[in-house]
Amino acid sequence: MKEIKVHVGYLEDESWIFESVFNACEFGFIVLDHNQNIVTWNPWVSRHCGFVLESALAKSFIEVFPEILNGSLDRAIRVALSHGMSSLISCNLNKKPLPLRSISGTAIQQSIKVKPLKRANGKTFCLIQIDDISSIANRDKQLLEQVFETKCISQKLAEEKERVQVTLDSIADAVIVTDEKGMIVSMNPVAEFLTGISEEDAINRSCLDVFKLIDERIQTPVKCPVCECLRQNAIITNDSDHILLSADGQRYAVTDSTAPIRNSDGQLFGSVLVFRDVTESRALSAELNWQALHDPLTGLANRREFESRLGQSLEKARTLKQRHYLFYMDLDQFKVVNDTCGHDAGDELLKHIGAIFQQKLRKIDLLARLGGDEFGVLLEGCEKQAALKIAHAMQKAIENYRFIWHSQTFKIGVSIGITEITGKEAKASEILSAADSACYEAKDSGRNRVHFHESDETGASAHQQEMQWISRIQNALDKGQFELYGQCIKSLKAVTNNAGHYEVLIRMRGSNGELIPPGAFLPAAERFHLMSSIDRWVFDNVFNLIEHKTAEELPVFSINFSGMSISNDSLIEHIVAKLDTYPHLSANLCFEVTETAAIANLDKATRFFNVLKEKNCKIALDDFGSGLSSFAYLRRLPIDYLKIDGYFVKGIADDAIDRTFVETINQIGHAMGLKTIAEFAENDAIILILEELGVDYAQGYGVHVPCPLDNILGIPPAV
Repeated sequence: MKEIKVHVGYLEDESWIFESVFNACEFGFIVLDHNQNIVTWNPWVSRHCGFVLESALAKSFIEVFPEILNGSLDRAIRVALSHGMSSLISCNLNKKPLPLRSISGTAIQQSIKVKPLKRANGKTFCLIQIDDISSIANRDKQLLEQVFETKCISQKLAEEKERVQVTLDSIADAVIVTDEKGMIVSMNPVAEFLTGISEEDAINRSCLDVFKLIDERIQTPVKCPVCECLRQNAIITNDSDHILLSADGQRYAVTDSTAPIRNSDGQLFGSVLVFRDVTESRALSAELNWQALHDPLTGLANRREFESRLGQSLEKARTLKQRHYLFYMDLDQFKVVNDTCGHDAGDELLKHIGAIFQQKLRKIDLLARLGGDEFGVLLEGCEKQAALKIAHAMQKAIENYRFIWHSQTFKIGVSIGITEITGKEAKASEILSAADSACYEAKDSGRNRVHFHESDETGASAHQQEMQWISRIQNALDKGQFELYGQCIKSLKAVTNNAGHYEVLIRMRGSNGELIPPGAFLPAAERFHLMSSIDRWVFDNVFNLIEHKTAEELPVFSINFSGMSISNDSLIEHIVAKLDTYPHLSANLCFEVTETAAIANLDKATRFFNVLKEKNCKIALDDFGSGLSSFAYLRRLPIDYLKIDGYFVKGIADDAIDRTFVETINQIGHAMGLKTIAEFAENDAIILILEELGVDYAQGYGVHVPCPLDNILGIPPAV
C-alpha cells in the first residue's frame, strides 16, 4: 500500500499516534474552520473524490464541492458552526451530497455525520465524517491494515496537534494505543466508555488489565489481541463471539483489530487497538440465525435443522458405531380442528402438541416440526426398547390430551413411524423415507399408534397411497380438473394501476365435486416431481384467459413457480415462446418463487429471473424471512417484489418481535429499491400496522377472499 502523509504541520514526539489512526481509518474525515474553509482531510477523502489535499487547503468547502450548495449537507454544516448541533445524513445513490466514488468507479452510498468541535481557546471547527455504507462490513474487518512509519518531526505544532486530537476523540470506534510492552499510552473517549476506565487511570497500565475479553460461547478468557500482535509483529483481527468485560460491570459484544507500529527501520515500538460495540447487531444476527433454524410458530427446530442433524447422526452411526432412532409423526384429526375452528385454533393446537412431545423426551433428543402437522424426533445413543418406550409415551400423552377452543373439545391422535439409523444408509433422505413409510403403516393400521420399520419391509401400503396421489394429480392434469382462483394484492399506498394485482391460486375438483385445497395435493406433487407439469398447466391456462385482452384492461397476475420448475429448461423455453408471441402481456405477469427454492437453486433461479426480466416480466420472492440465513444473495436476484413471510405478519399486532422483523425486512427491501408485500393480512388491525410500517402491499383474508379467476376477469360461468 502506498504511504500517505497526513497534513498536520509540525508534530511532537507522540504525533505518530494520531497520524497512524488518521491515515488508517477506512472512512472519511474533513475538518472545516469557522468560515467553512478546509483545514485538513484524511487520505480516504483524496482516494474517493479525486482531489489532493494541497489543492483544497484554505479553500471554501462549497468552492471545492459546489454540489452541496442549498443541500442538506450545506445546512448541516451551517447549523453545526452557528448552533453547535450535530446532524446525521443518510443518502441513497440518487441523492448523494458529495461526488464520491469507489475505487471501481461506482457511486458510493453515503452516511454523513456533521459534528461541531469547540476548543478551550474559543475556536470552533466542524468535523464531517463520511461512511461508505455499501462496504461497511469490509471496513470493520480491515479498519487498520497497517500503521505507517514515523514522519518528519517539525517544530511548531500546538494548534495542529490539538486538531488531530479532536479528530481522534470524534471517531465512533474505540481506540487504545500501547507501547512495545503493551502498556497503554492513550485512549479515546469511546474506549474509556466501553472499558469503564478513564484514560488517566489507564495510562501506564497493561492492556491486559483494561481490555478484558471472554469467549461468549464457553465463557472463558480470550488471549489479549495486543499481546498477540506484539508477539507476532502482525495485524490481529477478531470477528469471533468475544465479550468485553467493562470495569463498571457491563458486558459488550465487540469486534477488534490490532496493528503493530514500526519505525522507519522496521523496529516495533507499539500497537494500535481499535474495537467496536456490536452488541445490538450481534443480538439481531443471533435472532436471525435462530429463526433460520427454527419453526416460528412452535419454536421447535425446523426441517432444515432436522435434516442437518440427521446427517450428523448418520455419520456418527458410520464412524462411531452408535445406535440412533428417528420418529416420523403425523397428527390424526388435526384437519378437523383447522376446518372447524380456523387456522388460529390449528396454530394454537400445534404449539400445545409440541410442548407435550417435548415433555416426553430426553434433554439430548431433538424435536422438530417438519411441516404442517408433521413432527420429527431424533434419538441419539438410544436402545430400541428405550426408543419404543418413548414413542408409546408420546402417543399415549396425545391420546389423553383434549384440545378446547371456544367451548368446543377435540380429541387428537398421532401416528408414529420409527426407523433405526444403522449407518448403512447412503443418505439421510433414505432414513426419512423409511420413517415416513412406517408412519403410513401406522395410519393404515388404524391411526393413533406406533409402527417400527423393519429393514425387510416393502412398504406396499404406503406405496399404494403414493401411487393414488400420482394418479389423481395426473388425471386432473389430463381432464382439466384443476381450477384457477385469484386473491387480490392490495396497494397500501397511492393506487397506480386501476386493474389491480392478483396472485393466481390453484384448486383441484374431486370426484364427488368437492374442491380440494392446494395443501392437500401440492406436497405430493412436489414429492413425486409433478410440480413442473402443474406450473405449466397454470401458466398456459392463465394465458388462455388473457391472450385476447389488452394490457391496459388487465391486472398484474402473480404465478407461483416451484424450485423444480425454475430448473426445467424446456418449461422456460415454453414460457419465452409464449411471451414472444404476446409481448404486450409480459408486463402483466409476475412470477413468484419462494425464498427457500431460490436459495437452494440460486444459480438457476438467477438465470430464470434474468430471462423473464429481459421479457419485461416482474419477479417476486415469496415467503421471505423463512430462510434468513443471509441477505447477501438478494443482490444477485433481479427481483421487483419482496413478499414477507406470513408467519411474521400475522403476529405483528400482538408480538413486538414479529413487528420488528416485518419492519426490518420492509426497510431492507426499500433500501434495495424493491416493493414489499405482506402475506397473511388477516384483519384490519394487521393492515393498519402494515400501513404504519410503510409496507407497500397487503395480501390475505382481511383484504380479499380468493375467488375464481373468471370472476376477476368478468368471464360468465359456463352453462
